[in-house]
Amino acid sequence: MSSENPVAVVDISKMDQEAADQLVKAASTLGFIFIEGSGFTQKEVDEMFDLSRRFFSLPYEQKNEVPIDPSNHGYSAMNVENLDPGTQAKGDPKEAFNFGQFINGRPEHPIPQFFEDNIDQLQSIQAKCHDLCSRLFVLLGMGLKVDENAGGKNWFADRHQADKKSGSILRFLFYPGQKKTDPQEIIRAGAHTDYGSMTLLFQKEGEDGLEIHHPVTKQWTPVPFLPAKDSVHSPPIIVNVADMLSFWTAGILRSSMHRVKFPLKAQLTGQDRYSIVYFCHPQNTVLLEPVPSPIVAEVKNRGANRQGQEIKTAEQHLADRLAKTYGWKY
Repeated sequence: MSSENPVAVVDISKMDQEAADQLVKAASTLGFIFIEGSGFTQKEVDEMFDLSRRFFSLPYEQKNEVPIDPSNHGYSAMNVENLDPGTQAKGDPKEAFNFGQFINGRPEHPIPQFFEDNIDQLQSIQAKCHDLCSRLFVLLGMGLKVDENAGGKNWFADRHQADKKSGSILRFLFYPGQKKTDPQEIIRAGAHTDYGSMTLLFQKEGEDGLEIHHPVTKQWTPVPFLPAKDSVHSPPIIVNVADMLSFWTAGILRSSMHRVKFPLKAQLTGQDRYSIVYFCHPQNTVLLEPVPSPIVAEVKNRGANRQGQEIKTAEQHLADRLAKTYGWKY
């Protein structure tokens, strides 16, 4: 961490207690972490972004073969999604495509023909993202010292099994460049917190824009791109705590407000921005009950520890958030 980079860097190549403690510290301080030792190669990340770029360059009719619906799968056109409906009069100026889970090598929900032709690559991307989240969940279980008799270090991972139905989403994002007279006022993704447990974010060099509302300074703080250590491994991946994980841990792990705002240089040049995100959610039927951790138990009357708190399932929580984002009614 430095004055140029407010986000801690944690190396998880060794799944040991030191990495676990560092991860919990970063997750409880800012809620955003740069992860090294992810297992992704530079080649894999480059190929992901190339697939995304080719999709968003297609005509609208081909991209919109599967429009987004209340299941949260499909193509979201410009200004359809509004992540900050309390502030923004219209939706975010971005495009996205949401992939649901892959079961036995096939997506559970329809996808356009373009992606059918690249299905093996998509399945590999999602599987590797979920595997990385599972490693991180194990480290969080170790760092929070979850009761061994209740599941121990695997407590979180056991509630995020890849073969069980969940709200997990692999998302390709495209923010078309726009030249504006007042570029600093252009928000590409409104201020929000993420809905699930954990989010992975892949960024491209020279396409910055992510900002975190810093819990200490109360200022919007840009997150830079960090280069890879070598030409083989991918650059550090940004991981952030999302709402369900924060609720579960009585707020010990922080789900921080963030947004995407094009830097002045990008707005003046009309530069595009691409990003790839994996939103990891628990299985639909998982209850958001208190974590059996002595560290979490010390926090009284907050989050899942709040007295009289209604215990929702992961599916109920997600449905509530999506209804606000898209204006859907269930």
